[in-house]
Amino acid sequence: MSKSSSSRMNTGSLRQSTRKVSSGFTLVELMIGMTMGLVVIASAVTVFSGSRKSIDLNSALTDIQDSARFAMDAITRDIRMAGFQGCVDINTASAKILSDDAPTDNYFRTAVSVSLIENSGQWTPAEPLGFVVPDDRGSPVPGTHALSVQFGNSVNYTFQPMPTVDADIVLDVTSSGLVEGDLALISNCQVADIFTVTSANGATLQHSTSSNSDSRLSAPYGLAGANNRARVMRFEGNIYYIGDTKRTNGAGNRIFSLYKQTLPYTAQNRPIEMIEGVANMQIKVGVRDPSETSNRSLTYFSPEDTTDNAGGIEVVQIGLLMQSYDPILEEEDDSTYTLAGTDLNATPEPVDARTSYASDKRLKLAFNSTVKVRNRR
Repeated sequence: MSKSSSSRMNTGSLRQSTRKVSSGFTLVELMIGMTMGLVVIASAVTVFSGSRKSIDLNSALTDIQDSARFAMDAITRDIRMAGFQGCVDINTASAKILSDDAPTDNYFRTAVSVSLIENSGQWTPAEPLGFVVPDDRGSPVPGTHALSVQFGNSVNYTFQPMPTVDADIVLDVTSSGLVEGDLALISNCQVADIFTVTSANGATLQHSTSSNSDSRLSAPYGLAGANNRARVMRFEGNIYYIGDTKRTNGAGNRIFSLYKQTLPYTAQNRPIEMIEGVANMQIKVGVRDPSETSNRSLTYFSPEDTTDNAGGIEVVQIGLLMQSYDPILEEEDDSTYTLAGTDLNATPEPVDARTSYASDKRLKLAFNSTVKVRNRR
């Protein structure tokens, strides 16, 4: 065989070899590869989706716990202060009401009170004096409970001895934060008065008859000496209730919040939306029968049954049902939640908040606390 023939044969073999090496994947190989790729992608999507749901759940849980803690701390702090009037014991000498705008006509009875919100918007027992129940944004949710607490602020001030019962109050500080129109409480270890500040000029507070039934206080406070612990402080009257924000989330679920009304109870000072996502508040109160000497245990009442027990509330059981803003559960929640001894079950809208809650896919948690009223015995 000649060299040229051998060379042509070798060249032909090389071309065939090259064609075999450069040939692509078969259809079966491509389908297998694509299937494996889709499996990997699907697995990654599943892992990501699961992680995302876990993150959303943990985030909602953290938000709910933080909100519940904040709400409970605020309510608990006020309940413990209810009835505080400085050195004098409210159980033996309740403050005399001088102010024309006081949210009470009997401080002993209203230091802590609870009410049921009726479907008509009426409160049973009635709302505190001067409070106008909102009928639009922030209107109370029927079936839930409301709490009212009244007390002298723990920040109090000493002052110069008053020469007469109608003399101005001259503080030992140049500014107390009290201004004209504020309610204040003044007391020593024997008596106390609730009055309206009619003028606040530097350290001087006046209490004239322009906003008070009498300019004369119960005593010339401060004359009995430092041991009598005469003090003046701001008078607080806070109301907590569950209100309808008139908002909805992306799924159309109604948003309820915990609202707080502070003094003064005027149209210009509307209730404050404290915490979003509080679906319900239920309360029971412990009352001790003063005529019972052999058995001094507490009897617990729902708010609507406390009309005859005003002034006797020693313990407050409070339960809050918290819920996430968005629906993050796979299925609708059908759990039973217990608030202050009352069981709530899932029910489609509309619901009776005394026994049920709206069934949806929002995460919910119940929080309960029992609080002793320090200034009650």
